[in-house]
Amino acid sequence: MVKSLRRRGFSLVEVLIALAISVVLLLATMMALRSSFETYRRSAESVSANVSGRLIVERLQMMIRGGVEFLPLPNGPNSNSVDSDSISIQSADGSWTTVRWDAPTSTIRWEQGANSWPMLEGVTQLLGGAGLPVSPFRMRFRDGRWLTHATIDLVVDGNDVTSTDLDQEDVPEMRFVGSAMPRRVAWGE
Repeated sequence: MVKSLRRRGFSLVEVLIALAISVVLLLATMMALRSSFETYRRSAESVSANVSGRLIVERLQMMIRGGVEFLPLPNGPNSNSVDSDSISIQSADGSWTTVRWDAPTSTIRWEQGANSWPMLEGVTQLLGGAGLPVSPFRMRFRDGRWLTHATIDLVVDGNDVTSTDLDQEDVPEMRFVGSAMPRRVAWGE
């Protein structure tokens, strides 16, 4: 009687092939997860920068609509336009607030009384990253005294707004533009 040898388990070659297939599948999964994480990170940073910029523009529009007096004024009664790095707004309660672009620090600052706070960093005001900066505030006046229209134009380097430890790629330059007129002008007062 001849006993047949029964094979139990896998051969070394079969185990190595299974291991190689497992490694390839794990690497593919890791690469897909990394790509997904990078896409999420870039999207989150872009959204964060966009929300910051839009909030500032909307806040300024609200202040302009409710403002009573505005500075700087044009050079004379025949001038009707001012391009400026700052805008000062007097609210109905008599308090003054100034929003100023500080070019050396690339920051939009909120100034009220003796206090000053940074609102947004990375404000370059350079279109396309080169050339002369555009003024962040353009104001149009009637009779050299009464603000009729104000435009906010912020050019922001997205990398400065979204600086995190995860940054690896550039966030594109963003431009936030908004305009408003005081209510007294809109309502014909």
